[in-house]
Amino acid sequence: MPDKEGKMMDGDLEGKGRIGGGRRMGRTRCTGDKAWMVLAGLVGGIALGPVQAALGMDAVHPAFELAAVPLPAKYRAMGMAFLPDGRMVLLTAGKIGGGEIPEPDPESAVYLISDIASASPSAVKIASMFRQPSGVNVVDDKIFVSDRDAFYSIPSNGNVSDPAANRVKIAAWPMGGNWHHWVFTPMYRNGYFYAPYSGSIKQGGWSDVPATSEYAGALIKFDPAGKTFERFAGGLRSPNGANMNDAGEMFVMDNQGSWVPGCAFMHMKADRFYGHRQSPPQAPNWAEKLPYQPPAVWIPYPSASAAGSATSQPVYIDKGAYAGQWLAGDANGPGLTRYALELVKGDYQGTVFRFTNGMQNAAINRMVRAPDGTYYLGSLEHFGNWPGSGLMPLYKLIPKPGASAFEMYTIQSLKDGFEIVFTEPVDRASVSTAAISVKQWHYTRQNTYFGGKDADEPRTVARTDVSSDGKRVYVQIPGLKAMDYVVAFKLAGIKSAAGGKAPWDNEAWYTLNAVSDRAWDPIGLAARQARSNSLDVRLQVSAAGPGRIKVAVSMPGAWSLALRSMDGRLVARLDGYGSGTHLLSAGTDACGLYLLEARTGAETFTRKAMF
Repeated sequence: MPDKEGKMMDGDLEGKGRIGGGRRMGRTRCTGDKAWMVLAGLVGGIALGPVQAALGMDAVHPAFELAAVPLPAKYRAMGMAFLPDGRMVLLTAGKIGGGEIPEPDPESAVYLISDIASASPSAVKIASMFRQPSGVNVVDDKIFVSDRDAFYSIPSNGNVSDPAANRVKIAAWPMGGNWHHWVFTPMYRNGYFYAPYSGSIKQGGWSDVPATSEYAGALIKFDPAGKTFERFAGGLRSPNGANMNDAGEMFVMDNQGSWVPGCAFMHMKADRFYGHRQSPPQAPNWAEKLPYQPPAVWIPYPSASAAGSATSQPVYIDKGAYAGQWLAGDANGPGLTRYALELVKGDYQGTVFRFTNGMQNAAINRMVRAPDGTYYLGSLEHFGNWPGSGLMPLYKLIPKPGASAFEMYTIQSLKDGFEIVFTEPVDRASVSTAAISVKQWHYTRQNTYFGGKDADEPRTVARTDVSSDGKRVYVQIPGLKAMDYVVAFKLAGIKSAAGGKAPWDNEAWYTLNAVSDRAWDPIGLAARQARSNSLDVRLQVSAAGPGRIKVAVSMPGAWSLALRSMDGRLVARLDGYGSGTHLLSAGTDACGLYLLEARTGAETFTRKAMF
């Protein structure tokens, strides 16, 4: 971040060199575009590298429309949520840069936006004079704000005469003397808040300093009254964004830098160490003594890859064609990336894809999904480094009914390679070993800002095959290595069976921490469905005692079961592979009528269950 004098402060917020692969980012700015690019290059030079390149595509995804929300003002978005009545909560910052804690600012505020989907939404400021807020959450109609030095509740959600007085400090953060400390987006689960706390990092971004707080780099757990603080997990560096899936599992994005050689999308588990050291190796702090948990997805940096310099808040996709996957922005470049995870031997791992662009020079820092399925994107100005002093629009990404793109939907591990699942059937003649190039590299954690990505290791594609439904491509790859290894895929010449379309994007990056025991199945689910399209054949349900049902699954590949109450509330969730019998519990005495939702690939089925 730039400080008050414009000097570069935090290394993880700096614009290091990266050129996006695939489609090149195009800038079509009005007067002053050349001057902006020159200034951006100068800022990048100060940051010891060239200007950060944006996503390697410049277009909006074919299945969506992108538009700026027509508000009369623009904001620096630091948090987004929705109230039960449909109003959006927008948290903004007055100042972005600077390691020091700034003074209270009237533009560091909470706004309520009414009629957000209309042609004339309105924004009303209801709370202000925060120092440098970084996250917001709504729990039971009440707004909570994470500021630079403290945690607040907002007493009133209505019109207030004095926004500066409409806030109550719940607790001061357990800070040390380090200039870098932020507590980012708070998550709420089972009566407690969980928030990622950035690590102790000295000016310039290096991590060779002892931790200045016993909570530095922790996912902290605290009660809504702010009376108790616990360390749930540790080893975070600059975790600018967190969120939960519909099962209440917590995920955090961390930013690259010392000990974190690429941005990381991480599933948070209790009492695990996530890799960022807070002190020299000879004197490890509390977190470094915990078992190491690798990222579910490494976002490559620097490389011809997805945006991966300052990856920001992820959002879970709970409905639609990409249900069960994630989207995320990058606070150092425009565009969104998509994340498809799978469970392999008990832990999540998976793929990052480039997804959509078209946001000009706006860096997407915060996201939220509205009840109507629209994604709202809170932006900052991309300035070749972390955002400067400019203000950018609030965007909305709207699904287009019936529209889709031919693209890689997910990639899944097999015992001798991978299967690439496409959104529609491929042209079989276009699939060959020459049409898919693969390489691997390992990430070695070290206390250097630019280091840690080991040399590329070419891999040979020994065999390919196409499933009976045409949507899955088998890629046999001998010699794969696991644990903190990225597998980079690049397609050349593969096209769709209908219309001969090229994929929306031709690259993907899979993080291989463990090799699956699953074998290639060329018949697959679609052929089995053709023989019987009855869900009852694939899911046999029977009572197993009060509040429990037994589900016999007859589906190959990855699947997910969700037991919901009739009002849609998630009661139980189970992910797995292949056929087997499993128990789901709704609670000891929770008898009644439920909905059992089964999801596999891009398909979702629902049936009623009584017990």
